[in-house]
Amino acid sequence: RREENHVKIVPVPHGLEDLLGKSTAHRSPGLHMSTIYNDLYQDLEPKRYVRGSVPDPLRLEAGLALEAILEEGLKRRLAGERPDEFVSDEGIIFSPDLIIFNHETRVGEMKLTWLSSKEVPREPANNLPPKFDKWVCQMMAYCRCLDTPHARLIAFFVNGDYRSRKTKGSVGGPELLAWDLTFSSRELNENWSGLMNHAQHKYLL
Repeated sequence: RREENHVKIVPVPHGLEDLLGKSTAHRSPGLHMSTIYNDLYQDLEPKRYVRGSVPDPLRLEAGLALEAILEEGLKRRLAGERPDEFVSDEGIIFSPDLIIFNHETRVGEMKLTWLSSKEVPREPANNLPPKFDKWVCQMMAYCRCLDTPHARLIAFFVNGDYRSRKTKGSVGGPELLAWDLTFSSRELNENWSGLMNHAQHKYLL
């Protein structure tokens, strides 16, 4: 009797844990903008942004991989580039994902998320859904420091709108969406005042 052929599959340790979720970008010592807006939203939405929690390194790695891919494409198509770190007048360090030069200067931010895309605007609108407030806060802070009202948000929704492909009219699956945002001076200044007041209240500054 002939012996049947079987593929032999053996799980093995990959040894890549120490590489996951670690950005290769330089990070200078000092107070970073992310420390302030992360702390603010841990106070505003404590159930969602749990203080002291450790982000899933696999999800972080997915976001970093998306940034690396889109960054190269945007450099070629939109005259964009990933900048070095900036320092605000208050000594706060920040580093936008991109600075896009295309008729005007835009702060570019790239996000990968498992949130649903169901409620995001598909036509011109005045607001993003509240669940993206932290993203908007971040972009406004960068815009204010760089003296531009313009931003571009690029978001990869891993699970799209979470609806089944069988649902009539549903796109289904992942979605890559982008929006141009233009903020008023009042919005930028109020957002900045809120961040600075929080930083001072928490003795971060």
